[in-house]
This record gives sequence, C-alpha cells and structure tokens, in this order.
Amino acid sequence: MATSTVQELVLLGTITFYLIIALLILSYITVGLRLWVRYRITKTPGWDDAAMVATLLLFTCYCSFIFVITFRSRQRKLFTKDGIHVTLIYVQLSEIFYILTTTLLKVSLGLFFLRVLTKRWQTLIFHIILGVSATYGLFYVFVTIFQCGDPAKLADSLLGSPKCLPSAFLLTTGYLYGVINVIADWTFVLIPISFIIDSDLDRRAKISVSIVMGLGAIGSVSSILRMVYLRGLLFGGGGLTPTAVKATIWATAEPGTGIIAASIAILRPLIRHLRSKASEYSSRKSLSYGSSFRKGSLPTFSSSGPTDSDTIALTSRQSSMGKKTSMYSVRSDDPWSPTVVVGGADVQKVISIGKGSRAVLPSRV
Repeated sequence: MATSTVQELVLLGTITFYLIIALLILSYITVGLRLWVRYRITKTPGWDDAAMVATLLLFTCYCSFIFVITFRSRQRKLFTKDGIHVTLIYVQLSEIFYILTTTLLKVSLGLFFLRVLTKRWQTLIFHIILGVSATYGLFYVFVTIFQCGDPAKLADSLLGSPKCLPSAFLLTTGYLYGVINVIADWTFVLIPISFIIDSDLDRRAKISVSIVMGLGAIGSVSSILRMVYLRGLLFGGGGLTPTAVKATIWATAEPGTGIIAASIAILRPLIRHLRSKASEYSSRKSLSYGSSFRKGSLPTFSSSGPTDSDTIALTSRQSSMGKKTSMYSVRSDDPWSPTVVVGGADVQKVISIGKGSRAVLPSRV
C-alpha cells in the first residue's frame, strides 16, 4: 500500500474517532434535555421519546463497533487470517446497527410530527413514509444478516465469496435504502415548515423553529454522500480503502446529526422556562433594590471615616429653577416623600452614609 494512502487512512481514522466522540456527547446531552422537558416541564412524554432513547442506544452500539475497528486498525502489526475475519465481522455488525439506528430514527421523527400535524393529507403522507421506511429497513437488515446464508459467515461477502449474494444486488439494496432515507428526511423537513408558516406563531418563533427543522436536512446530505462512497464498503479482498472510511464517516454523521436536531426541536419549552426564571429573578432583584429606599423616613449619617461599604458618591448641579437637584433627590412637591426621582447631575462631593449618629437633613438638597 502506498505511503500516501496510509497517511490518508490515518487522517480519516482520526477524523472518525473525534467525530464519534463529539456526536455521542452532543447526542446524550440533547436527548437528556429532551427527556427533562417532556417529563418535568411539559409533562407530555410519548412514544417518540421512547423511540429516540432506543435510537440513541443503537447509535451507541454502532459507534462502539466503529471504535473497535478503529483501534484494531491502529495496531502496528500484521493480522492473522482469523484476526482479519474478526475485524470484517465488526464491519458487518456496524452496518447492521447503522440500518437499525437510521430506521428507528425515522420512526421517532414520524411519531413526533404526527403529534402536531392536524391536516389529513399531512398525516397520510407521514404514515406512508413511516410504513415504507420501517418495512424496507427491516428488509435491508435481513439481507445484511443472511447475505451469505448462515449468519456465522457474515464476513464472507467482504472477502468475495461466491456463496454470498452478488455485489450488484447488495449495492442496489444499499442505494435504494439511501434514496428512501433522503425522501423521508426532506418530507420530515418541508411539511412541518409549511405547517409552521401557516400557524399563529410570531415571526421570530417561526424563523427559529424553521432553522431547527432545517438541521434535519443535514441527515439527508450525509445520506447522499454515503451513497457516493457506498461502493467502497465492498472490499472484495482488497483491504481497507479511503473510500470505505469516507462512507463510514458519513454513515456516522447521518444518525448522529439527526438525533441532535430532533432533540433540539423539543427544547423550546426549556428556553421559555429559563427566560421566565431569569425574568422573575430580575424582578425580585429590582423590587428589593427599590424597597431599600423606603425603609424608614430618615437616613442616618455616620461621623466615622468612610469605608468601601458605606460610601456613596452623590452629584449635584444647579437646575434652571435655581434649586440644586441630585441624582437621587426627593420630589419638590413633598420634600419628605420617600419616592425617588432619577435625574442627571455633575460630580461634586462624596458623603458617607452608615448606622452612626443621626443627622438632620438639610432643608435644600
């Protein structure tokens, strides 16, 4: 194998490793927040949440097999025939879990949108997409497991065994599965966006929700790019190629980005909840700050030296009426009113306010 090819394989393997870590971390965080919203805020859990949790577990299994393949390929030693056979079994198992993950992801997305769609033609389209996607996904899993008859000979097809299904048939089933995924992804994006546009949401909410829904289109892009490199997964006894690793990268990105985007779409109640809490905290802080000026009718002045905690800078300037006004001055119609009037002033002096001896306020401020 050429040196440039080896270097490319090392680079692609590193990209795959860090991509899997990033997608797993973000997936678990977003799905966890999704469950928090459904169980603690809206209190409306559904089957789409259960399907998403199962999808995340299947995606974790898929990533585990990719990790094993990556670590085994980084070992600087020649593999025995049995070692190569075990690695190829991991490759086929990762393919099976990829199919299961993407199929169940479509089911979860479909169940979620069926909860919010109201028009008959929309629900009919979603039921058809769900039925076709789930049925063909199960068929594709069956073909992958029994492509060589006995599941124990699962890896023989990657070695070019004549006892397995033809490569042309396997490629055709893979391309057809990719086409179904692309159609499903764009259906799950375009129909909900049209529903949102016709809804009573304000413009900013419509834009934000549409952007989140648009993230689901990333899965279709990944599915298309996976189909471009799909032929590389048929090793045919020629060993690992950069094309096969690129197909693995896009196969990993497809369900990972789909899980993250589908979970982010559920988090709007959490954002509203956090905004409400922040607004309540700000209101309480403003009320407590304002009430501090209404405690007692007269302030007290300390004859001791000023400190950092009891020194307030007051400013004053001559008003147009010949009276001095301060930044926090009493109202002119009632000099002893506790109501504070905010004004502007220039810096003149610093006085110390504390709990010392009382001093009489001057008649003019």
